[in-house]
Amino acid sequence: MAERDETIRTLIERLKTLTMSCEDKHLDLKTLQFDSEEGEMRLYNQFHSYYFKSDPKNPKDIKITHAVQQFCKIQGVPYSFFAKNPEHMKKSLTSCWLPSLKPEKSSVLAKLRKTKDSNDYIIRALLPVEYTNISNIDVLEALSSAIGDTYKMEFAIGDDRDDLILHARFLSKEEFEVCGEKCCVGFSVICSDLGASPLMVETFLHRIPSKASFLVTYSTEAFFSFDYEKIQKTDLQNMFPPLVQHLQESLLEIKNKIQSAKEIVEKKDDIYDLLRSLRLNKSLNEKFHTLMFQELESDSNVKTRWDFVNKMSILAKDFPVDRRLKIERAAGNLLDLTFNKV
Repeated sequence: MAERDETIRTLIERLKTLTMSCEDKHLDLKTLQFDSEEGEMRLYNQFHSYYFKSDPKNPKDIKITHAVQQFCKIQGVPYSFFAKNPEHMKKSLTSCWLPSLKPEKSSVLAKLRKTKDSNDYIIRALLPVEYTNISNIDVLEALSSAIGDTYKMEFAIGDDRDDLILHARFLSKEEFEVCGEKCCVGFSVICSDLGASPLMVETFLHRIPSKASFLVTYSTEAFFSFDYEKIQKTDLQNMFPPLVQHLQESLLEIKNKIQSAKEIVEKKDDIYDLLRSLRLNKSLNEKFHTLMFQELESDSNVKTRWDFVNKMSILAKDFPVDRRLKIERAAGNLLDLTFNKV
C-alpha cells in the first residue's frame, strides 16, 4: 500500500470500518472436516464452511499462505511438504492428522472474515487460544492516549483488512541539523493481530528531505518487543505511558549521539568497501545488494557514509516490513546508532 499522510485518529477510525466484516471464533479443529479441490481448501461442518484464501495468480503470496502455514504448524507438518502435494493427497493426509490432534492443539482462535453467504467464512488466521485477542486498534488507541500531540504520524503501511503486519511511524516535531540537513527523531510501531509479528517499537533517526530513516539497535534488538501471548488490553494501557517516557529519553540520546558523531557521518569511506562489507550481513538479500550497486554506479555524488546510508534507507522503502527494518537497522549500525539495552 502507498504511504499516505493521516493522523492516528483517522487511522483508528478507518481500521474500525475495515474490520466490520471480521469475526473471531473459538474452533475445535477435531470437530471439523477438511476438503481440498481445484486449489480451494476449507474446513467445514454441517453448519459452516471456513475457507482458506486462494489466488491462482499469487499462490505463494504470504497473505494467501499465512493461515495455511499456521494450520500446518498446528498439525506439526512442514508447510513446504504439504504445499507440494496434489489436492487428493492434502485431503487424505489431513484426514489422518486432524483426528490425532491433542486437545491443547485442536482448540484455536480463528480470525475470520464473513462472506456474502452468512454460513461461510474466509480464514484470516488460526491462532493458539493462549494468543490474546488484542487488535491493532487496541494497540493504536493505547499508544494515542500515551503520546498525545508530541508526535505526528508520518505513515501507516499494511493497514488493510487482511494485511498481516501494521507498520506505523511517528516523527518528533522538534527538528535539528546534521551536515546542514534537517533531521528529527521518531519511532515505529509494528503490530499484528493475525500472529505475524510480536508487538514491537523501533526508534530511528530521520532525514526530513529524503524521508530516509536509520534504525537504532539496542543490544542487537528492537527498542521494545513483546509477545501477544497472555497480554491483556489493560496491560497495554498501563504499559504505554512509562514506555513513551523512556522512549523520549532514548530519542534525546539518539539526537545527541548523531550530532556529536561528525567524524562518522562525514567520513569519506571507500563506498565500494562499504558495499562489500554489507554482503557479510546475512539478513540483507541479493536483490538489495544489486539495487545498491546500481545506485552507486549511477550516482557519483555518493561520497560520504552519510550519503551511503541515505541510499540504503531510500531503497528500503520498496521492501516488505521485515526486510525494510533489516536494511534500515544496517544503515543505523553504519552510523554507530547502537546502545546497550537497559
